[in-house]
Amino acid sequence: MDQAESLRQMLAERHSAPVRVIATTSGKGGVGKTNISSNLAVLAAKSGKRVLIVDADLGLANVEIIYGITPKYHLGDLLDGKVTMEEVLATGPGGIRVLPAGSGVSSLTQLDDAQKLRLMTGLDAVEDAFDVVIIDTGAGIGENVRFFVGGAQEALLVVTPEPTSLTDAYASVKVLSLEAGVEHFNVIVNPCATEAIARDIFEKLCTVTRRFLKAKLKYIGFVPRDENLHRAVMAQKPLVELFPQSPASRALATIGAKLFDEPAPVQNAGGLKFLWQRILRESPVAAG
Repeated sequence: MDQAESLRQMLAERHSAPVRVIATTSGKGGVGKTNISSNLAVLAAKSGKRVLIVDADLGLANVEIIYGITPKYHLGDLLDGKVTMEEVLATGPGGIRVLPAGSGVSSLTQLDDAQKLRLMTGLDAVEDAFDVVIIDTGAGIGENVRFFVGGAQEALLVVTPEPTSLTDAYASVKVLSLEAGVEHFNVIVNPCATEAIARDIFEKLCTVTRRFLKAKLKYIGFVPRDENLHRAVMAQKPLVELFPQSPASRALATIGAKLFDEPAPVQNAGGLKFLWQRILRESPVAAG
């Protein structure tokens, strides 16, 4: 049996409820995307979900810094065949499992087809252990970002009130919708002074996307500027644990409730199989 057929059979034999896969992205860096991903993961774990967070900003160790953990291994070790997926997964706050990106590993900044297959083989082995997978992608529209966001069930787009962020956010929506097949985007504005301003920013983004794209955007909240966030980062603790009653923590809790209490988008049946299908459809390695 060739490799592609073997992978298809693995998918067909899946009987358990699919894991929910959410990819967080942004048009530009420095918008607080990793803080949002990391804290939403903590909130999901607090609600009783089994959570895996994948640090997919490859070559940078952002999630482990926010959680204050020092993993023994990272994704590069997995892809080199040195360790198994279970061995590479670190444990974060609240029992969250973390797939670390590694720091300064330039070979991970653009995964090739064989590396994608090895990554998905490893994730397949542990998928049944999780209810939610949050993928914290890099900023922009690079190949890794298109791969991870295009393969997830849900895209979470973080924008700021800055004009450059809106321009870059539109570029991300355009590329991810046209080239990666992403149809729906949940939007968070961060940081923002008021709900009214956040909704105005969202409407400005929607105005241009409606004119030129078929992608659908949904506003799910904003995060206010909060000095406690800086304190949490310096302490290497999740904001929602260290300052649970701070303005940003309360806003994130509201966003988390909307995100996790609502069903996954109906157009995607669920699970990590979308990444599998993406590989099978596009990869010459899988086709061979």
